[in-house]
Amino acid sequence: MQDGTITQYSPIIPNALRRMRALLKNELVLSTAIAAFVPTLLFTLLILASEKSATDALLLVPFLALVAGIIFGLLVYTFSYKAMDNALNNYAVALERVADGDLRERLVIPNVDAASREGQIIIRLGESTNRMLDRLQSLVVEINRALQRLDSDTQAILEATSRQITMANEQDAVVTETTATVNEVRATVTETAERAQSVAETAQISVDISRSGTEAVSETIAGMELIRRKVEDIADNILVLSEHTQQIGEIIATVNNLADQSRMLALNASVEAARAGEEGKGFAVVAMEVRNLADQNRDATVQVREILGEIQRATNAAVMVTEEGSKGVDQGQSLVNSAGDSIRDLARAIEEAAMAAMQIAASTRQQTIGMDQLTGAMRTIKHATTETVSSTMQVEASVQRLRDAAHRVNDVIAGLKL
Repeated sequence: MQDGTITQYSPIIPNALRRMRALLKNELVLSTAIAAFVPTLLFTLLILASEKSATDALLLVPFLALVAGIIFGLLVYTFSYKAMDNALNNYAVALERVADGDLRERLVIPNVDAASREGQIIIRLGESTNRMLDRLQSLVVEINRALQRLDSDTQAILEATSRQITMANEQDAVVTETTATVNEVRATVTETAERAQSVAETAQISVDISRSGTEAVSETIAGMELIRRKVEDIADNILVLSEHTQQIGEIIATVNNLADQSRMLALNASVEAARAGEEGKGFAVVAMEVRNLADQNRDATVQVREILGEIQRATNAAVMVTEEGSKGVDQGQSLVNSAGDSIRDLARAIEEAAMAAMQIAASTRQQTIGMDQLTGAMRTIKHATTETVSSTMQVEASVQRLRDAAHRVNDVIAGLKL
C-alpha cells in the first residue's frame, strides 16, 4: 500500500454526495419554475372562469383542483429537498473529515420524513456509512496492532536471522578449519600407514631372519654338542696315550737297566778276556761289541726317554688344553643356549612387533577411510551451511521488505485519528 491511498480514495463518497446535491438543485430549479408557472396558469384560469358562464366555470373546478394539488406537492417537495440537502451537506462535511484521516467522525442522522423514499435513502445512507466507519475504525485499529506485532516479530526475526547468519558463517569457518585439520590428519595418517606398512614388511623380514637365526643357533648348539663330544673323545684318547707313554717309559727303564747290565757284563767279559790272554781275545771282541751295543742301546733309550718326556709333556699339555677346551665348549654351549633363548625371545618379540605393525597398518587404513568419510561429511556440511546462509539472507531480505512495507502502512495509519 502506498502513502496517501486512504486520502486518495476517501473523497469518492463526498464527491458522490455533491453530485447528488447538484441533481437535487436541478430538480429544485425545475420545481420552482413549475411552481412559478402554475399560479400564473391558475390566475389565468380564474380570469377565464369569471368571463364564462356558471356551467363553464363548473367545468374548470376539477382542473383548478388539480393545479392546486400540484402546487401543494411542489411546496412539500421543496421543503423536503431542503431537509435532504442539509442532510447531504452534513454527510459531505463529515466524510470530508473522515477523508482527512479522522476516523472518529460519524454522520448525524437528520430528522427527515422516514415515510418518503428519499428520507429512507438518507437514513439508510447515514446508518450504513456509520457502520462502515465503525468497522473501518476497528479494522484500522486491528491493523495498527497487527503492524506493531509485525514490527516486533520482524525485528526478532531479523535479529534471529542475523544471529543465524553469524553462527552459520562461524560454522562455515569452523568447518573449513576442521576440514583443513582433517586433511592434515589424513596426510599424517596416510604417512603413518605407509610407515607402518614399511615397518610391518621390515618386521616380517626380521621374523624370517630371526627364524633363520634360530635355526642357525639350533645347528650351532648341535655342532657345539658334537664338538664337546669330540673333545671328550680326544681327551679320552690323550689320557690313553698318556697311559701308554707311561707304560713305554716303564719299558724303556727296563731296557735301560738291561743295557746297564749288558754293559757291566761286557765289562766283566773284557776283564776276563784280558786275563785269559790269547784265548780270550775273541771273547774280548764279542764283549766289546756287546759293550758298544749296550752303550748304543743306552744312548737310544736316553733319546727315547727324552722323546717320551716331550710326548708326556705334550700329552699333559694336551690333556690340560682338552680339559680347558671341554670347559670352553661347555661355556660356549651354555652361551649358545642362552643366545638361542635370546634369539627365540627376540624372534617372538619381532613376530609380535610385526603383528602389531600389521594391525597398525590396518588400523591406519581404516582411519584413512574414516578420514575420507569425515572429509566428505565436512564438504556436505559446508555446502549445507552455504545454502543455509544464502536461504537465511533471502529470508532476511524478505523480512526486511515486509518490515519496510509495514512501516509505510504504519506511517499512513499514524496520520489517522483513531
